Amino acid sequence: MTRDWWMIALLVGLCLFGTVGEAYAQSLTQWAVTASASSEYGSGDWSAKQMLGQPDFYPNYGDSGYAWAPAHGNNGLQWVELGFAEAVYVDRVDIYETFNPGAIVRVELIDTTGRWHLVWEGTGGSAGTTARLFSVRNGIVTVPCQRVRITLDTDSVSGWNEIDAVSITGSHTSSWPDAQAEAAMVIQWASGAKASSQYRVDRWTPECMTGQPDVYPKYGDYDQAWTASTPNGGWEWVELFYDEAVYVQRIDVYETYNPGAVVKVELIDETGTVHVVWEGRAQLAPAESRIFSIDNTKVDIPARHVRLVLQTDQVPGWNEIDAVCLIGARTTVQEPRPVDPRQRLASSLQRSIRILRRC
Repeated sequence: MTRDWWMIALLVGLCLFGTVGEAYAQSLTQWAVTASASSEYGSGDWSAKQMLGQPDFYPNYGDSGYAWAPAHGNNGLQWVELGFAEAVYVDRVDIYETFNPGAIVRVELIDTTGRWHLVWEGTGGSAGTTARLFSVRNGIVTVPCQRVRITLDTDSVSGWNEIDAVSITGSHTSSWPDAQAEAAMVIQWASGAKASSQYRVDRWTPECMTGQPDVYPKYGDYDQAWTASTPNGGWEWVELFYDEAVYVQRIDVYETYNPGAVVKVELIDETGTVHVVWEGRAQLAPAESRIFSIDNTKVDIPARHVRLVLQTDQVPGWNEIDAVCLIGARTTVQEPRPVDPRQRLASSLQRSIRILRRC
């Protein structure tokens, strides 16, 4: 009889633990608990706080004080930022647009370190005269995030563009393959920098590109970013140095003034060999700060040295870079991962049950 009670206790413990583990891995949907905006039509109705919690107005369509609206219609770029109670590996961002939808041009996730990750970018345009649920799937960001920033081009859709609520859906455990999830965790900011030229010896220097961003997401001419000695001067280059050589997956360039002049991105390996990761044409981009992300699909050699080439005469004005982030892995081969404590406990309980049954 005693043995039976032990078996029952063990089985109950195993079942409870399995239920908790399963719940921990399941997706959960969260509604915003904090909200801010570049502008708002009112301090009560139509304010940023109207985006908190679940939808109040959706699926209705029309001008409602229960949704956020910017201070003015057709007023260029506007943004809203939402915070959530728990950091999760985000699968999806759902945006409830209830008046003049379609103005959204960018969706970014902000991780627990404050780093920004571009998830989606597009062009604004009218999405009809009904409320819509605009869902953005995350196929890029592999680290836990707790905030969302949404940018709207209010000139692209006439009238006030209103948002009722925003939710994120994700889980506490990553659904990404182990090797890719590990790779995302090796994030480095430049520890050294040099350039073909610089505007001054004390400000706008190459050293301004080291470390995390000082200017982004602000836009404009700031002396904490690097710029060349003259505007529209033609070919320029910058080189960034990092502490650890990694198998590079992505390079993020934080452009904060007159972006679009980068025409080539290279990695230089430990032997000094130069590898072209990306090459394209200079192209005038919108007058706003941006993260220019380059995915590395060509170079499978460890590197900690990045070179950017700019054609500054193709994008008028001073072309400024605030920071450059290097993201990669220490190995291209999946390494053995520590066994999850929950799995270890479950395995021990199962072995104990088998032993008791044999008694």
